[in-house]
Amino acid sequence: MKHDRIVGAGDISLKEVANLLPRRRGKKVHYSTIYRWTMKGARGRVLESHMVGGVRYTTHAALRRFLDGDSKHKQEQPLAEELRQALYGSRR
Repeated sequence: MKHDRIVGAGDISLKEVANLLPRRRGKKVHYSTIYRWTMKGARGRVLESHMVGGVRYTTHAALRRFLDGDSKHKQEQPLAEELRQALYGSRR
């Protein structure tokens, strides 16, 4: 079996990601939530990750991109709003 990538210095396990994120209502973001971000995504974005030895990793840069939002996604928002108004009118 060939691995395209080996764990590097900038890689962090998904378990460690929970420690980096702010708490909500005094609780850490659950591991399953972070895992879901890597598999299904949230709000049209997917957290980039890779798996090495049965452990899923991401990077600080990928986490920052995911949390900040994609600039491409932000640019598409006005287009989506224009299409919605064209199809359904100005009311919601």
